Amino acid sequence: MPKKKSPQEQLSAFWSSFHSRSPGKVTSIFPRALYANLLPSLDANHPKWRTNEHSTSRNAQESYEAAACECRARVRRIVRECERTNEKFTDPDFDIERDPSNNCLNRLIRDDAQVVANDQYIEDDPRAAPGMATTTSREFCDAKPGLQNCRPGAGVEYSFGSIHRVDWIFENPQFTINGFSSSDIKQGSAGDCWWLAAIATIAHRRDLMDRVCVARDEECGVYGFVFQRDGEWVSTVIDDNLYLKMKDFSDYHANVYDHTGHRSRTWRKRYQTGSEALYFARCDDPNETWLPLLEKAFAKCHGDYESLTGGWPGEAVEDMTGGVTTTVMSNRVLRRDKLWRELASTDGGFVFSLAAMGSSCYSERNGIAMSHAYSILQSREESDEEGRRVRLVKIRNPWGQRTERGLGEWAGAWSDGSKEWTPYWLAKLGHEFGDDGIFWMSFDDMLQTFSHIHRTRLFDERWTVVQRWTAAHVAWVTGYLQSKFVLEVKEAGLVVLVLAQLDDRYFEGFAGGYSYELHFTLQKAGAGKGGQGDQICRVRPAHEMENRSVSCEVELEAGRYEVLPIITATREKDALSVGDLVKKYADVNPQKLRQVGMQYDLAHAKGGVPDEDGVLESKKTELKRKKAEKKKRMADKKQKAKTEKQKQRALKRAKRAMRKAKEAIDEAVNGNDSGDGVNGAQCRATNTNTSTDTNGEQDKKDIDSSQAAKGINDDTVDDPTSTADSTAIEQESKHNVDEHAKPTDDIAKPIDDIAKPADDETTPPATAAVTTTLLTPPCQSPASQSGGKEQETTATIQPAETEAATETEKIDSEDSDSESSSESDTESDTDSDSSHDSSDDAETPWNAVCVIGLRVYARDPYVSVSLVKPGDDFEGAALSVDGAPAGATM
Repeated sequence: MPKKKSPQEQLSAFWSSFHSRSPGKVTSIFPRALYANLLPSLDANHPKWRTNEHSTSRNAQESYEAAACECRARVRRIVRECERTNEKFTDPDFDIERDPSNNCLNRLIRDDAQVVANDQYIEDDPRAAPGMATTTSREFCDAKPGLQNCRPGAGVEYSFGSIHRVDWIFENPQFTINGFSSSDIKQGSAGDCWWLAAIATIAHRRDLMDRVCVARDEECGVYGFVFQRDGEWVSTVIDDNLYLKMKDFSDYHANVYDHTGHRSRTWRKRYQTGSEALYFARCDDPNETWLPLLEKAFAKCHGDYESLTGGWPGEAVEDMTGGVTTTVMSNRVLRRDKLWRELASTDGGFVFSLAAMGSSCYSERNGIAMSHAYSILQSREESDEEGRRVRLVKIRNPWGQRTERGLGEWAGAWSDGSKEWTPYWLAKLGHEFGDDGIFWMSFDDMLQTFSHIHRTRLFDERWTVVQRWTAAHVAWVTGYLQSKFVLEVKEAGLVVLVLAQLDDRYFEGFAGGYSYELHFTLQKAGAGKGGQGDQICRVRPAHEMENRSVSCEVELEAGRYEVLPIITATREKDALSVGDLVKKYADVNPQKLRQVGMQYDLAHAKGGVPDEDGVLESKKTELKRKKAEKKKRMADKKQKAKTEKQKQRALKRAKRAMRKAKEAIDEAVNGNDSGDGVNGAQCRATNTNTSTDTNGEQDKKDIDSSQAAKGINDDTVDDPTSTADSTAIEQESKHNVDEHAKPTDDIAKPIDDIAKPADDETTPPATAAVTTTLLTPPCQSPASQSGGKEQETTATIQPAETEAATETEKIDSEDSDSESSSESDTESDTDSDSSHDSSDDAETPWNAVCVIGLRVYARDPYVSVSLVKPGDDFEGAALSVDGAPAGATM
């Protein structure tokens, strides 16, 4: 019966199985192997994909200038090609005319999608515009208050009418008419009020809008724009095809005969001409085109129009200007005068936007629709007729008009038609009443009505920026990360710090089932352990829904500072993993998966983010190297064995040759015996005695074993014939092994030549398997043709070399078995790990990995950021914040 575990053992076992034993993050949807047959420029390891790991400071405008220059060059190339072919530009990457899968409209994941007809709006608030039907398939708001400004979980299926070019839709198309203006903006069928609010906020700034709209050629129908993504500026180019609400006459009235074309022309004039005909955002002027084209470019940059659904205006301002947004909760404002000075500032350093949050997407407050974004156009402090100072704010709703119920504009003090509007104030502020989405309200009413104030600081060429990225494993418990950023400031001044995570709007659904909330603490280097010490500031998000980045502005003296990140993770149990999504959509919608996957890979190709695919490739390369080494080792062993075998064969052939040579010598000796009877008898007697003596010596049991192993005994040491035999064997072995000579070549040589060793020859090994033949020296008599029986004594020595070769083969076999056993053990371990991982996958272990980056702006050109590991275990595993245990909300 197994021993029962203690409660602590059971709990420890639970937490051990709760966390993944092989934590990590997918950093490449498409591994390098998929790019093997493509040009190197498409390889994920291309420099443009994977940035430098080391951070270097640069001017804040350097990235923008590079992107703008690239955008202008692309437009010039396209115009040149259009002139060559005499065709208008059609964007091959975002060709809405040839998009049967609606990949330009909808994102990859479209489960439980909401269908929006061509006469419907889908917005953060479904009551978007007057006269427009609202959706009925499901409410476009979440159960939690305020989540309407975040991206929804379900998809949206847009249903447009037709697609046509700008010169077909507009009678006299112009990119801008009297410049950019917030009053131009009208929201369409996309739920991008957050983005339109940001556009309205900066539209009155011609300098900011011109930076976004970089290049165009209206005749060729090509437009180039730049946006900021994850702290870097990127460029995009589009054509001038746009979606329309209504179908063409021939499609709508397929069975109607119109032989003169009059009905078709009337239909086009009424339903498909001017800004009102557009399906998505439009300008108020019927011939102005900048807004729908800008919206299309922003949609293309993110992959599709649906990706623009829901968001925060502060993030949109960042994407359009490259600034840094701080969200201020209106009920937390400490000094209202300080906030007002920033609102009323005329130096252009800030832009502001607002968000009104409510308990549901149908709530309203004094005419203001909740869960909706608004723009601050102007802030003015003026004196009334009696000299009292009045603070007023001019605000705009991106809808551009009220709903049928009169919602969308402020209905309190200073609203259109209110008693506060005297002729004095109308003239003072130059205000005109109208259903245009623009209204005034007092500063105090603004703070009470709008819960979120988005304040964006802008940066010019006087600022320096430096950033550093890394990937962090987020523990289930709350604590400081095991890595921290070290900031070094050379010159005292204002520093803006931004801790950000990747913008997953570009690869919607591939977040891996986790959402992260960012916090950080700034302190002097070495101020304390685990974030406890002399802190300069502690930063956390204003609310749980706006967590793309957190930032702070602080005056710092020259010195070293530490930024200690804290990340909390929330897991969505039913979310599909990245691998499951790839498997699901690889065949369902491969082209959209390619688009989103490339966006994902590009986002993760940042210096400092571990290249997981590169690690796998390195492991494969190392495995191949080990296999090659093993193969070479085995080949060397086989070659060694083969050489040894050839040596043995050569020695055998040499022995046969020497045996034949001996026979020739014996014939000569026997011939001499037959020629002289007396001498022959003496020789036979001598041979007999020698044989007897030699056999007697061989039978001695006290023979020296070492001499026997070397093939030498007392009778053969001084025997020249034996020496000649041994030397001939040695010479024959060399000839057979090195020169591949025939073994009988030495037979024809004189005896003296055979007996004479070569200068470079060495004595055969002591372990050679040699049969030494002891011959009696011939008597000094003339040669005779009559022969006699040769007398010889043969001493056979144990073939020691054969034993050595057998032993070597045995050792090699044991080595091979050992290596095979080791590989088998490794494979067994791998299989065990795989089965364990499969078990972990089934139980969905905790595996939260967040890619974060610290971006720093300063007017110090030498500011730098580095990433370091903690100095001790306590610092990396602190379970407290500011010396207190983890709280109820963090």
